[in-house]
Amino acid sequence: MTNYVMRKRVATTALAGAIIWTAAFGTAPVWAQDVTANAYTEQEARIHEVLQKILNGHVNNNLDIKKLTDGAIRGIVAETGDPYTAYFTDDEFTNFIGEVEGQFSGIGIYVAQRNQSFFVDSVVTDSPASKADLRSGDEIVVINGQKIAGKTIDEVTEEMKGQSGTQVELQVRRHNQLITKIVKREDMQTSPVDSIMLDGKIGYMTLYTFSYNIADVFKEQLARLQKDGMKSLIIDLRDNPGGHIEGAIDIADLFVEHGTLVNMVSRSGKKLSIPATGKGTAIPMVVLVNGNTASASEILTGALQDHGAARIMGTKTFGKGTVQEITPLDKGGVLKMTVEEYFSPNMHKINGIGLVPDDVVQNPNEQVVKAITYLTGATSLHLFADGKVSFSGFPPAVTPFAKQVNGRWYIALRPFAQAYGYRISWDGAKQQAALRIGETERKYAVQGNPHVRSENGMTWVALDQLDRDFTAISLEKKEAELLVHIK
Repeated sequence: MTNYVMRKRVATTALAGAIIWTAAFGTAPVWAQDVTANAYTEQEARIHEVLQKILNGHVNNNLDIKKLTDGAIRGIVAETGDPYTAYFTDDEFTNFIGEVEGQFSGIGIYVAQRNQSFFVDSVVTDSPASKADLRSGDEIVVINGQKIAGKTIDEVTEEMKGQSGTQVELQVRRHNQLITKIVKREDMQTSPVDSIMLDGKIGYMTLYTFSYNIADVFKEQLARLQKDGMKSLIIDLRDNPGGHIEGAIDIADLFVEHGTLVNMVSRSGKKLSIPATGKGTAIPMVVLVNGNTASASEILTGALQDHGAARIMGTKTFGKGTVQEITPLDKGGVLKMTVEEYFSPNMHKINGIGLVPDDVVQNPNEQVVKAITYLTGATSLHLFADGKVSFSGFPPAVTPFAKQVNGRWYIALRPFAQAYGYRISWDGAKQQAALRIGETERKYAVQGNPHVRSENGMTWVALDQLDRDFTAISLEKKEAELLVHIK
């Protein structure tokens, strides 16, 4: 199993690709570019000659012949100019496929970066992190006694790696207090799908990767949502790097009633169109995508978009439209080689281009809000007594959004405006923020205003004041929460 801490949905297998398998043991080689056997033999002899001379004459007499050969193979692969064709040693392939399938040894958190800070974005259920009471929103400050300010997200996650049974010490900031957590790493298998029911009976399904079993897991969770009365669906493919193409096709087939799901084109130009089985059923649906939505995720997105089975929202997808065949080699190692290019049902090119959403929405919170509003016509902001916040049942991104101060709720003005697509501006000379909702604009000076707080460059406005200022906002009090209805 691979040892890693998950980044914000994107594992180190970002662009794992659209994967198919082939059994290659005992098969004869296929000459690339249709070269003759003689030409192949000549080039093979060159490689053999260089290898022999280095082993017999290089000043370093401790060179490892397998490592030299691995390097030669990687050089051949690199010369294809294809970033998705790769050679793995057996150990490397074990790590690679473990990441695709969600198998890892770690503590079980998704890490998100905001500016130069790192936060626990979410915690895997029943993981070491959940047992240690790490929580979404915790800011990671110190790892094993070392401050992480100024590091990259890769460096931060690398420091949290380790073998099962070993420990990592984290210092996190929660509500302005520093807390130390000692977490023991374990071997884990994460689910490729998470699902919840939002307000208005909206099913919300997040797909993290297209593992071999994703279609079965998706169907199980979809059936549970349907049993609970689901009326519409949001599929979140943001930061999903892809995986097995069969899973993407099987899921698309659930919602497309007829026609082509994806087109595969080989290097000879032969096209294979994969049809729907005719068992798909329509449901009001939104699919969320971004620049890290890639490969098998784009197969699913393209199928649903071309057939009008879903409204696509977010930002343009990555644009990885090729299929890799995985072949175990006779003498050890594994070759991952691009063998086909795929196109959407309407033959839209994806590779190097990506898919443009029906509604381009940049802000992650606004993407969720617009999806919910599209399906139900409105979105409610839930404010809970313990300080938690949600959009119709879905937690916002890590960005601070709302908080209670002495029993009074305050809203972070800019994140609020961005989430709902309102206009927000700042007058530095007058030290005041202006919020426009529809035709109504209100200005909030940060000095001498009892309804406004300014903290670390963020302007917070009292919710009851916003309620008075804008007819589009109304409040509804319940026992354990306050609902903010946004028209």
